[in-house]
Amino acid sequence: MNLEQQGRGFYVPLEMLAIARGVYLAHKEDSEKFAGLLDNGASTAYKRTSHDLARRIATKTRIIEGAEELGKAVELDSPETMETLHALFSSLLVEIPGRRNQPSWFSAHIYPFVGELIHYDAVERRIKQSDTSPKKGAKKRQQADKVAAGVSAPSIERYLFRDGGSWAYKVLRSDSDLHRKEVTRQGLRDLVQDSGTPLGNLAKALSAHDFDYDEAPVQGSDEGIKLYEDLSPWPDLLREGVRNIVARTGTVPRAKRTESLMHWVPYCLARHQLQLARRKLGATDRESILLDFGNEATPLRRESQNNLNGFRNDIVNAINIQAKEMIAEIEAEGDEVRKRRYERFTKDAGNAVVSPRAFFSETLAAVGALNATVGRRHFTMKPPMLEGLVSATVPHGTEMEFDQFCALLYEKYGLVVENKVADASPLAYEVDPSILDHNGKAFREKLAAIGLLTQYSDATSMVRGEPR
Repeated sequence: MNLEQQGRGFYVPLEMLAIARGVYLAHKEDSEKFAGLLDNGASTAYKRTSHDLARRIATKTRIIEGAEELGKAVELDSPETMETLHALFSSLLVEIPGRRNQPSWFSAHIYPFVGELIHYDAVERRIKQSDTSPKKGAKKRQQADKVAAGVSAPSIERYLFRDGGSWAYKVLRSDSDLHRKEVTRQGLRDLVQDSGTPLGNLAKALSAHDFDYDEAPVQGSDEGIKLYEDLSPWPDLLREGVRNIVARTGTVPRAKRTESLMHWVPYCLARHQLQLARRKLGATDRESILLDFGNEATPLRRESQNNLNGFRNDIVNAINIQAKEMIAEIEAEGDEVRKRRYERFTKDAGNAVVSPRAFFSETLAAVGALNATVGRRHFTMKPPMLEGLVSATVPHGTEMEFDQFCALLYEKYGLVVENKVADASPLAYEVDPSILDHNGKAFREKLAAIGLLTQYSDATSMVRGEPR
């Protein structure tokens, strides 16, 4: 699995949902209600939607597909219609923190609020004269006929999807808890199936005019992706959290469930990466992460910053050690090409190690688990990530007392937010209890502000998985 900076953050759940949606489309006509979705077979067949037309409209990219035919079909020849569609779809694009420039259409992805908006990755590629060959498929010949040879055109290919979503989908489909898996299957299907809403119908109408699409399902393979469940608890924590999130059908709107999923899935993968790195370095304990909810610089914030820097170094050091072990094995074989490839990973600088390290920190920053994408950064939880965390942690239809919730955050995820929990963590010796107590109160206020905590009395505050 490639944990590279390019596939960071929201690209992980976008890929996972694209696979799930593709499985749904591939098995849509099957008589069995949930056929295909999360099946634990050797391979996964799914159909990919590019949504290249909607993304071009969103970014005001020139539309190259048969303008006359397309204009008659969806009335895009009207400037007013085009402007309206642009306003709509540009507002639905996934925000990528730290992005400074307007993205190209293939770097712009639509937020999957309804199933019909979910799409796969795509790139701009040049159609060659050879694509018109009789040996090519009918679709390729039809595409090539629409543009002159050598002209750029959309093509469904992996670009920003780098296996993170494939890892997450494999984790879910390999769940040995069959009851949990069935609940997840039903809840996930509710998110990826056709919604039948006006927005969904519009997206479906536009996708019918995409330049590239799958006529038949493609065979996806995740055989090369290892879960390492014996070394990390995060695959199972992902399953448990996804089940809790998607099971809220009927009580939480589809958009809110999707948003929680979009934050929880990449968070789990980043923490899984860190856990495996620390195990490679010989650590046997769960890492403690200090969440800062204050509004000013304190010793707690400095410790949280040191926390983050240390974990980033752990990832680099683990890669260095693994590369040296691989080189030692290769030297006996005399393969100089492979040896030079792994030697790049023994350096503390360079893209080979910087990119995986950036995947960790930039993924956390993207989902709101860090305060910023650049500069002095520390661990925290912004409202959407906090909502995802609570939804993933508190089972559907239940609530728990605030102190119990804080204790559970430390027990399950190693998250430290207040002084009672800190007593069980090595961080208790690094931060004054009074500062941790103030941080706990700020955390309580954050939960109350987003409607996930109710104060019944001075002594009783209850946390629930969905706002009232």
